[in-house]
Amino acid sequence: MNEPRTPNAPVAEPDAEPVADPITTPVAPLAAAAAQGTALPPDAMLDVRLRRAGHRILLAVRAPLLLAWGLLRRRAAPPVPSLVQRILVVRTDRLGDMVLTTGALMDLRAHYRHARITLLAPAGALGLLEGHPAVDHLVPLAGRLPAELVGRFDMAIDFTPDESLSGARLVAATRAAWRAGFAAGGRQAFFTLPRHIVELNRDLLEALGVARRDSEPALPVSEPERARALARCAALGAAQPRVLIHPGGHYESQRWPAERFAEVISRLTESLGAACLVASGPDEEELSRRIVEATPDALPLGPLGVRELVALISVADLFLGNNSGPLHIAAALGVPSLSLAGPTDLRRFAPRGPAARVTTRAVSCSPCGRGRCWHHTCLVSIEAREVTEAARLLLERAPERRAA
Repeated sequence: MNEPRTPNAPVAEPDAEPVADPITTPVAPLAAAAAQGTALPPDAMLDVRLRRAGHRILLAVRAPLLLAWGLLRRRAAPPVPSLVQRILVVRTDRLGDMVLTTGALMDLRAHYRHARITLLAPAGALGLLEGHPAVDHLVPLAGRLPAELVGRFDMAIDFTPDESLSGARLVAATRAAWRAGFAAGGRQAFFTLPRHIVELNRDLLEALGVARRDSEPALPVSEPERARALARCAALGAAQPRVLIHPGGHYESQRWPAERFAEVISRLTESLGAACLVASGPDEEELSRRIVEATPDALPLGPLGVRELVALISVADLFLGNNSGPLHIAAALGVPSLSLAGPTDLRRFAPRGPAARVTTRAVSCSPCGRGRCWHHTCLVSIEAREVTEAARLLLERAPERRAA
């Protein structure tokens, strides 16, 4: 009697091998396949993998060398549009890359409306931009920078996004005062315009698909926090105008001398009747003590938690300090600020508030970014009287801002 058979089930012939299910049968590892005598094709990508590994090693070696060389080069702050009359844009790659750059060219034209924009690119890609409203002049790229372009431009931009140095070298050869491009494998050593950390954060989110909104740093302060801060000020007799002073900084090289802060406190108290509150963070109590010993007009706040510091800054009419965390808190709260900057690169770490003012000195070695310095000229050359005058001007505008 025949056994019942499942419909559509495969029927095995008497001498046939069992049929393996291609979905559920695990794939044998390469070692097992080799052991079973299975012939494997040779690795046709081995030369590519070796070249890529060599390229990565080259970039790892090249980047620190270029960055060390870049430390010797002068950097520039972003220019106001009226200072830029001639711009060179460089693209060293292909058609699609040029198409993707056209949006940036339109933005560039909108910002520098009166500048003449020249595009340097391979001849094939240049053809795409004939008659384009964002470009005034097209120059075909054939290796080196044409001699007639050297020294002619105020600004040069390399839109090539990969690790190749060809575009970066072309931009550097222009000798333009303002040079910008993408940072990859040490290429940034050829440029003079580093980007602010806020802009880098926006770029990161944009790469993740987050719509660009150009939001500025902001911090919340609750009404109970503000009330407690005002009560603390009242207990110290700190009426308006109130100045919150933070003399500290992460690095010693960032700190304006404590005695200068004390002199400013005395001057502001005498001339405006300002209440000058001195805040200090962890390991900064010595700075506060020196200020308090130097002037009886200083009002030390003592130990503070982070939220207490935020609330006290929010009820101040002016923040005065070095380039450090509390300065950026003040800027994020919209509190007018006056800061002293020495080794800090303001192109990357300037306060972003609507009423942020920075006092600095143009010294040949600044901004150096060093945590220690043997002469400290960039900060010690800033006098207390000029800081006092700048603070006085900001405080005189404080009632207008409060009314608004």
